[in-house]
Amino acid sequence: QKVIKTFPTDTSIQKIGCFSARKIATLAQKSNTSLDISSVMLPILDAQRLLGVQIQKDSLDTIWALMGMKWELRPEELRELTVCTVETVKMNSGISSSGRSFRGDVVTSGMAVFADIFAEPVHAVRVLGMQKVERVIELVLSLIYACLDKFGNHPFIFSFGFSVLQRLCNVNDCHNLILRFGGIVAVIDGMAANGGTANIQEKGCNILRRLAAYHLEIKLTIVESDGVDAVLNNMMTHSANEAVIREACSALSVLCVDKQTRTFIIQQGGVLLLENAMEIHIGSSLIQENALDALCLLSSDADSEILLTSNII
Repeated sequence: QKVIKTFPTDTSIQKIGCFSARKIATLAQKSNTSLDISSVMLPILDAQRLLGVQIQKDSLDTIWALMGMKWELRPEELRELTVCTVETVKMNSGISSSGRSFRGDVVTSGMAVFADIFAEPVHAVRVLGMQKVERVIELVLSLIYACLDKFGNHPFIFSFGFSVLQRLCNVNDCHNLILRFGGIVAVIDGMAANGGTANIQEKGCNILRRLAAYHLEIKLTIVESDGVDAVLNNMMTHSANEAVIREACSALSVLCVDKQTRTFIIQQGGVLLLENAMEIHIGSSLIQENALDALCLLSSDADSEILLTSNII
């Protein structure tokens, strides 16, 4: 901490300091040791501002490692960290007015820090205030769209970005912000672009379920944006993954919102996929419960011919 603070403009010393701090954080986590990270984090943020691009990746990786120690930052420190991370990520996003090109490594590290900032979402939102939270949500979704449209696929950016959205879905005031900045399409298209990555599919289904949970209009928007297709594809590709299937069955039960959607799900093989999920994951009570909920809804008003074809009756 003293070395980092004493030589804030020496790139070599800062890189060595960051490396040492990451190693200490890793050892502390392994030994379950609690350390005050504030004394190290703030000098790193100061050096990052002074040296800019030269240490941005190192400093963000170090902060991420330090936050893994689960030390609760003071409110002013959490606000400082959030503002600094937003500035750094935006600077390297390729979509800001800075003129800098996209740096996927820096953006990935920044997204990882965002995910940890919102590990306790209710507390973080209360400390940061909605204005700062809005900046983070807008930036996260802008980067997901940028990766989809022009920067190519960066699975870790999607994974950490989905973690941020998933955690913020626990806060009611954040729902409208996620929707306003195009969260539904970003999540569905992100799932489609990362079909083989299980943790992205699990988080995507969870986000869709949480966004759809209380509003009929949002459920219909998800359905119209091919959300049902995303969930069904998920169930086919990751049929053996318990975590993915649990979220997929839960999302499907929420999205059985109207007769047209229920008929579409049945016609696309939804019943067979649910039955298959229940058979493969016979030991998971949550999958059994969620799948049965979905099956009950699907069979509630379907034509007899469709039910016979799908072996429901």
